[in-house]
Amino acid sequence: MKKFVKVILLSGLLLIFMTGCENATANITNGKKMLMKVGKTTFTKGMLYDAMLDDDAGNTVVSEAMRLVADAEVETTPEIQEEAQKTYDDYKAQISETTDDPFEEAIKVYGYDSVEDFMNYCITTAKSSHLFEQYIDEKWNDLMEQYYPVKAKMIYIKTNDKGADEAYGRAQQAIDDIKAGKSFEEVAEACTDNKSLTAEKLYTRKSSSLDYNVLQYLTSTTTPGLSQVVTNQDATGYYVIMVTNVNQSQLKDEFVSMLKDDTDFGDTVTGYFFKKHNFTVYDIDTFNTIKSNYPAYLVQETGPKTSK
Repeated sequence: MKKFVKVILLSGLLLIFMTGCENATANITNGKKMLMKVGKTTFTKGMLYDAMLDDDAGNTVVSEAMRLVADAEVETTPEIQEEAQKTYDDYKAQISETTDDPFEEAIKVYGYDSVEDFMNYCITTAKSSHLFEQYIDEKWNDLMEQYYPVKAKMIYIKTNDKGADEAYGRAQQAIDDIKAGKSFEEVAEACTDNKSLTAEKLYTRKSSSLDYNVLQYLTSTTTPGLSQVVTNQDATGYYVIMVTNVNQSQLKDEFVSMLKDDTDFGDTVTGYFFKKHNFTVYDIDTFNTIKSNYPAYLVQETGPKTSK
Protein backbone atom coordinates (compact mmCIF):
# COMPACT_ATOMS: atom_id res chain seq x y z
CA MET A 1 0.00 0.00 0.00
CA LYS A 2 1.25 3.48 -0.86
CA LYS A 3 0.54 6.59 1.14
CA PHE A 4 -0.85 9.60 -0.77
CA VAL A 5 1.43 12.36 0.55
CA LYS A 6 -0.43 15.64 0.73
CA VAL A 7 1.23 17.64 -2.07
CA ILE A 8 -1.40 19.48 -4.13
CA LEU A 9 -0.34 19.93 -7.75
CA LEU A 10 -3.31 20.55 -10.05
CA SER A 11 -4.26 23.84 -11.66
CA GLY A 12 -5.88 26.22 -9.20
CA LEU A 13 -4.60 24.27 -6.18
CA LEU A 14 -0.86 24.87 -6.47
CA LEU A 15 0.69 25.71 -3.12
CA ILE A 16 4.35 25.86 -4.17
CA PHE A 17 6.17 28.61 -6.06
CA MET A 18 8.89 28.56 -8.68
CA THR A 19 12.52 29.66 -8.46
CA GLY A 20 15.50 28.99 -10.68
CA CYS A 21 17.50 30.24 -13.61
CA GLU A 22 17.37 27.82 -16.53
CA ASN A 23 15.40 24.88 -15.20
CA ALA A 24 12.68 25.62 -12.67
CA THR A 25 12.55 23.98 -9.27
CA ALA A 26 9.78 24.06 -6.70
CA ASN A 27 10.08 25.22 -3.11
CA ILE A 28 7.61 25.71 -0.27
CA THR A 29 7.07 29.23 1.01
CA ASN A 30 7.61 28.38 4.70
CA GLY A 31 10.45 25.95 4.21
CA LYS A 32 12.45 27.23 7.20
CA LYS A 33 9.68 26.48 9.67
CA MET A 34 10.95 23.88 12.13
CA LEU A 35 9.02 20.63 12.37
CA MET A 36 11.11 18.85 15.00
CA LYS A 37 14.42 18.80 16.81
CA VAL A 38 16.50 15.85 17.98
CA GLY A 39 19.45 16.89 20.14
CA LYS A 40 21.11 19.71 18.25
CA THR A 41 19.64 18.67 14.90
CA THR A 42 16.57 20.45 13.57
CA PHE A 43 14.25 19.29 10.80
CA THR A 44 12.34 21.92 8.80
CA LYS A 45 9.43 21.78 6.38
CA GLY A 46 11.86 22.51 3.57
CA MET A 47 13.98 19.53 4.55
CA LEU A 48 10.89 17.31 4.58
CA TYR A 49 9.83 18.57 1.16
CA ASP A 50 13.31 18.03 -0.31
CA ALA A 51 13.41 14.51 1.14
CA MET A 52 10.06 13.75 -0.47
CA LEU A 53 11.31 14.98 -3.85
CA ASP A 54 14.48 12.92 -3.59
CA ASP A 55 12.75 9.78 -2.34
CA ASP A 56 9.61 9.33 -4.42
CA ALA A 57 8.42 12.60 -5.92
CA GLY A 58 7.05 11.12 -9.14
CA ASN A 59 4.85 8.51 -7.50
CA THR A 60 3.74 10.91 -4.77
CA VAL A 61 2.74 13.60 -7.23
CA VAL A 62 0.95 11.17 -9.56
CA SER A 63 -0.92 9.61 -6.65
CA GLU A 64 -2.10 12.95 -5.34
CA ALA A 65 -3.04 14.14 -8.81
CA MET A 66 -5.11 10.98 -9.29
CA ARG A 67 -6.95 11.67 -6.04
CA LEU A 68 -7.83 15.18 -7.19
CA VAL A 69 -8.91 14.04 -10.65
CA ALA A 70 -11.03 11.23 -9.20
CA ASP A 71 -12.73 13.64 -6.79
CA ALA A 72 -13.44 16.07 -9.63
CA GLU A 73 -14.87 13.41 -11.94
CA VAL A 74 -16.72 11.00 -9.62
CA GLU A 75 -19.18 11.82 -6.85
CA THR A 76 -18.97 10.02 -3.52
CA THR A 77 -22.19 8.08 -3.98
CA PRO A 78 -23.50 5.25 -1.77
CA GLU A 79 -22.15 2.85 -4.39
CA ILE A 80 -18.67 4.36 -4.10
CA GLN A 81 -18.85 4.23 -0.32
CA GLU A 82 -19.90 0.57 -0.44
CA GLU A 83 -16.99 -0.31 -2.73
CA ALA A 84 -14.59 1.65 -0.54
CA GLN A 85 -15.85 -0.13 2.56
CA LYS A 86 -15.23 -3.50 0.93
CA THR A 87 -11.65 -2.47 0.08
CA TYR A 88 -11.21 -1.21 3.63
CA ASP A 89 -12.52 -4.46 5.13
CA ASP A 90 -10.33 -6.59 2.85
CA TYR A 91 -7.18 -4.70 3.76
CA LYS A 92 -8.11 -4.72 7.43
CA ALA A 93 -8.50 -8.50 7.37
CA GLN A 94 -5.14 -8.94 5.66
CA ILE A 95 -3.32 -6.62 8.05
CA SER A 96 -4.96 -8.19 11.09
CA GLU A 97 -3.54 -11.56 10.04
CA THR A 98 0.02 -10.21 10.14
CA THR A 99 0.05 -8.30 13.44
CA ASP A 100 -1.48 -8.27 16.92
CA ASP A 101 -1.50 -4.46 16.99
CA PRO A 102 -4.86 -2.67 16.78
CA PHE A 103 -5.73 -1.80 13.19
CA GLU A 104 -5.62 1.92 14.04
CA GLU A 105 -1.96 1.54 14.96
CA ALA A 106 -1.00 -1.03 12.34
CA ILE A 107 -1.95 1.18 9.38
CA LYS A 108 0.49 3.85 10.57
CA VAL A 109 3.28 1.51 9.48
CA TYR A 110 1.98 1.97 5.92
CA GLY A 111 1.89 5.76 6.29
CA TYR A 112 -1.76 6.37 7.20
CA ASP A 113 -2.41 8.80 10.03
CA SER A 114 -5.82 7.41 10.99
CA VAL A 115 -8.61 5.09 9.91
CA GLU A 116 -10.28 8.11 8.31
CA ASP A 117 -7.13 8.76 6.31
CA PHE A 118 -7.07 5.15 5.16
CA MET A 119 -10.76 5.23 4.24
CA ASN A 120 -10.07 8.26 2.04
CA TYR A 121 -7.50 6.14 0.21
CA CYS A 122 -10.13 3.40 -0.27
CA ILE A 123 -12.61 5.94 -1.64
CA THR A 124 -10.03 7.17 -4.15
CA THR A 125 -9.39 3.58 -5.22
CA ALA A 126 -13.12 3.05 -5.85
CA LYS A 127 -13.41 6.31 -7.77
CA SER A 128 -10.39 5.45 -9.90
CA SER A 129 -12.09 2.23 -10.97
CA HIS A 130 -15.13 4.21 -12.06
CA LEU A 131 -12.91 6.56 -14.06
CA PHE A 132 -11.86 3.52 -16.07
CA GLU A 133 -15.47 2.60 -16.83
CA GLN A 134 -16.35 6.23 -17.54
CA TYR A 135 -13.59 6.44 -20.14
CA ILE A 136 -14.84 3.29 -21.85
CA ASP A 137 -18.39 4.65 -21.98
CA GLU A 138 -17.16 7.96 -23.43
CA LYS A 139 -14.93 6.29 -26.01
CA TRP A 140 -17.03 3.19 -26.71
CA ASN A 141 -17.47 3.67 -30.47
CA ASP A 142 -13.79 4.47 -30.95
CA LEU A 143 -12.79 1.44 -28.88
CA MET A 144 -15.03 -0.85 -30.90
CA GLU A 145 -13.38 0.36 -34.08
CA GLN A 146 -9.93 -0.03 -32.55
CA TYR A 147 -10.43 -3.43 -30.88
CA TYR A 148 -13.50 -5.09 -32.48
CA PRO A 149 -13.98 -7.80 -29.81
CA VAL A 150 -15.35 -11.18 -30.86
CA LYS A 151 -15.65 -14.56 -29.18
CA ALA A 152 -14.44 -17.63 -30.97
CA LYS A 153 -12.99 -21.11 -30.64
CA MET A 154 -10.61 -22.81 -33.04
CA ILE A 155 -9.13 -26.04 -34.29
CA TYR A 156 -5.52 -25.93 -35.44
CA ILE A 157 -3.97 -28.63 -37.63
CA LYS A 158 -0.30 -28.27 -38.44
CA THR A 159 1.44 -29.52 -41.53
CA ASN A 160 3.40 -32.65 -40.65
CA ASP A 161 5.66 -35.02 -42.50
CA LYS A 162 2.67 -36.22 -44.56
CA GLY A 163 2.52 -32.81 -46.20
CA ALA A 164 0.20 -29.84 -46.59
CA ASP A 165 -2.45 -31.72 -48.55
CA GLU A 166 -3.01 -34.22 -45.74
CA ALA A 167 -3.26 -31.45 -43.12
CA TYR A 168 -5.65 -29.45 -45.30
CA GLY A 169 -7.78 -32.55 -45.77
CA ARG A 170 -8.01 -33.08 -42.00
CA ALA A 171 -9.12 -29.46 -41.55
CA GLN A 172 -11.77 -29.79 -44.26
CA GLN A 173 -12.98 -33.04 -42.72
CA ALA A 174 -13.36 -31.27 -39.37
CA ILE A 175 -15.60 -28.68 -41.04
CA ASP A 176 -17.67 -31.38 -42.72
CA ASP A 177 -18.09 -33.25 -39.42
CA ILE A 178 -19.27 -30.13 -37.59
CA LYS A 179 -21.72 -29.30 -40.38
CA ALA A 180 -22.99 -32.88 -40.22
CA GLY A 181 -23.96 -32.42 -36.58
CA LYS A 182 -20.97 -33.36 -34.49
CA SER A 183 -20.14 -30.92 -31.71
CA PHE A 184 -17.21 -28.59 -32.19
CA GLU A 185 -15.64 -29.92 -28.97
CA GLU A 186 -15.91 -33.55 -30.10
CA VAL A 187 -14.27 -32.83 -33.44
CA ALA A 188 -11.56 -30.67 -31.87
CA GLU A 189 -10.70 -33.34 -29.34
CA ALA A 190 -10.08 -35.80 -32.13
CA CYS A 191 -7.96 -33.68 -34.46
CA THR A 192 -6.59 -30.42 -33.07
CA ASP A 193 -2.86 -29.89 -32.59
CA ASN A 194 -3.36 -27.04 -30.12
CA LYS A 195 -5.96 -27.76 -27.44
CA SER A 196 -5.55 -24.32 -25.84
CA LEU A 197 -7.38 -22.81 -28.81
CA THR A 198 -10.48 -24.98 -28.56
CA ALA A 199 -11.95 -23.14 -25.57
CA GLU A 200 -14.19 -20.18 -26.36
CA LYS A 201 -12.24 -16.96 -25.79
CA LEU A 202 -12.48 -13.23 -26.37
CA TYR A 203 -10.24 -11.92 -29.15
CA THR A 204 -9.64 -8.41 -30.49
CA ARG A 205 -7.68 -6.69 -33.24
CA LYS A 206 -4.88 -6.37 -30.70
CA SER A 207 -4.64 -10.09 -29.94
CA SER A 208 -0.98 -10.25 -30.91
CA SER A 209 -0.64 -13.95 -30.13
CA LEU A 210 -2.86 -14.90 -33.07
CA ASP A 211 -1.69 -15.65 -36.57
CA TYR A 212 -2.20 -12.66 -38.89
CA ASN A 213 -4.58 -14.49 -41.24
CA VAL A 214 -6.68 -15.73 -38.32
CA LEU A 215 -6.86 -12.23 -36.88
CA GLN A 216 -7.91 -10.83 -40.23
CA TYR A 217 -10.70 -13.38 -40.46
CA LEU A 218 -11.94 -12.71 -36.91
CA THR A 219 -11.99 -8.94 -37.24
CA SER A 220 -13.76 -8.94 -40.58
CA THR A 221 -16.54 -11.30 -39.51
CA THR A 222 -19.89 -9.65 -38.77
CA THR A 223 -21.95 -12.73 -37.90
CA PRO A 224 -21.35 -15.89 -35.85
CA GLY A 225 -20.56 -19.00 -37.80
CA LEU A 226 -18.05 -21.56 -39.01
CA SER A 227 -15.16 -20.58 -41.27
CA GLN A 228 -13.75 -22.31 -44.30
CA VAL A 229 -10.20 -23.61 -43.89
CA VAL A 230 -7.92 -20.70 -42.98
CA THR A 231 -4.25 -21.12 -43.88
CA ASN A 232 -1.82 -19.52 -41.47
CA GLN A 233 0.56 -16.82 -42.68
CA ASP A 234 3.62 -19.02 -43.17
CA ALA A 235 1.59 -21.95 -44.58
CA THR A 236 2.63 -24.35 -41.84
CA GLY A 237 -0.86 -25.13 -40.63
CA TYR A 238 -4.61 -24.70 -41.00
CA TYR A 239 -7.36 -23.31 -38.78
CA VAL A 240 -11.05 -24.03 -38.47
CA ILE A 241 -12.67 -21.10 -36.67
CA MET A 242 -16.07 -21.01 -34.99
CA VAL A 243 -17.09 -17.41 -34.26
CA THR A 244 -19.66 -17.57 -31.46
CA ASN A 245 -20.48 -13.95 -30.62
CA VAL A 246 -19.95 -10.55 -32.27
CA ASN A 247 -22.55 -8.64 -30.23
CA GLN A 248 -20.63 -5.72 -28.72
CA SER A 249 -23.10 -5.00 -25.94
CA GLN A 250 -23.14 -8.64 -24.84
CA LEU A 251 -19.33 -8.72 -24.82
CA LYS A 252 -18.89 -5.44 -22.94
CA ASP A 253 -18.35 -6.81 -19.41
CA GLU A 254 -15.75 -9.33 -20.54
CA PHE A 255 -14.10 -6.75 -22.79
CA VAL A 256 -13.85 -4.22 -19.94
CA SER A 257 -12.42 -6.91 -17.66
CA MET A 258 -9.77 -7.68 -20.28
CA LEU A 259 -8.83 -4.00 -20.60
CA LYS A 260 -8.44 -3.67 -16.84
CA ASP A 261 -5.61 -6.19 -17.04
CA ASP A 262 -3.87 -4.16 -19.75
CA THR A 263 -1.29 -1.84 -18.14
CA ASP A 264 -0.84 0.22 -21.30
CA PHE A 265 -4.57 0.82 -21.58
CA GLY A 266 -4.70 1.84 -17.92
CA ASP A 267 -2.00 4.42 -18.63
CA THR A 268 -4.07 5.70 -21.56
CA VAL A 269 -7.10 6.19 -19.30
CA THR A 270 -5.11 8.01 -16.62
CA GLY A 271 -3.39 10.15 -19.24
CA TYR A 272 -6.74 11.11 -20.74
CA PHE A 273 -8.10 12.44 -17.45
CA PHE A 274 -4.81 14.09 -16.49
CA LYS A 275 -4.85 15.97 -19.79
CA LYS A 276 -8.51 16.84 -19.30
CA HIS A 277 -7.62 18.51 -15.99
CA ASN A 278 -4.41 20.08 -17.32
CA PHE A 279 -2.01 18.20 -15.05
CA THR A 280 1.13 20.34 -15.00
CA VAL A 281 4.41 19.77 -13.18
CA TYR A 282 6.45 22.80 -12.11
CA ASP A 283 9.57 21.12 -10.80
CA ILE A 284 12.15 19.93 -13.34
CA ASP A 285 13.37 16.92 -11.35
CA THR A 286 9.84 15.72 -10.68
CA PHE A 287 8.95 16.30 -14.34
CA ASN A 288 11.88 14.16 -15.48
CA THR A 289 10.93 11.38 -13.07
CA ILE A 290 7.33 11.33 -14.30
CA LYS A 291 8.50 11.51 -17.92
CA SER A 292 10.61 8.40 -17.33
CA ASN A 293 8.00 6.39 -15.40
CA TYR A 294 4.60 7.80 -16.45
CA PRO A 295 5.09 9.50 -19.86
CA ALA A 296 1.43 9.05 -20.87
CA TYR A 297 0.32 11.25 -17.95
CA LEU A 298 2.10 14.45 -19.01
CA VAL A 299 0.30 17.32 -20.73
CA GLN A 300 3.37 19.48 -21.32
CA GLU A 301 5.89 18.41 -23.96
CA THR A 302 8.93 19.85 -22.18
CA GLY A 303 9.95 20.43 -18.60
CA PRO A 304 9.35 23.69 -16.74
CA LYS A 305 11.66 26.64 -17.28
CA THR A 306 12.14 29.78 -15.22
CA SER A 307 8.96 31.24 -13.83
CA LYS A 308 10.16 34.81 -14.29
